[in-house]
Amino acid sequence: MNKDFIKIKDTEGTLLLSHTNGKLSCNVTTKEIILQRPHCTYQILFENIISMVPHTLKTRHVTFPTPGNEHEKVTTSFASSYYKIRTGHVRIHNRSGIHEKGETDFIVPLSELFLNYFARYSKLTVVQ
Repeated sequence: MNKDFIKIKDTEGTLLLSHTNGKLSCNVTTKEIILQRPHCTYQILFENIISMVPHTLKTRHVTFPTPGNEHEKVTTSFASSYYKIRTGHVRIHNRSGIHEKGETDFIVPLSELFLNYFARYSKLTVVQ
């Protein structure tokens, strides 16, 4: 676990899954999703999630100089599937305290295992 992640003592529900990938962590309990990045943690209750839909990232082209004064385009790609989660309320934990925020969108990489837990414990209808 990244030492810069802010720990939450008052989680809702029972922990089902915890996944950390570099500077992003996602924890799922029976009642909430906890998204963590260094110095900031987002606590989202399933009951506050409005929608969750697949999201495609626009590829970014990066130009690197190569021998002979030519440039080569390199396209970034990501192994994970990204999803856009829209919530009506989120609790934000950072170094200056706990803050509440209204409607917010999150774009995060999520695994298939995460989606299975999400479908089981959230009250949203899963459309295939």
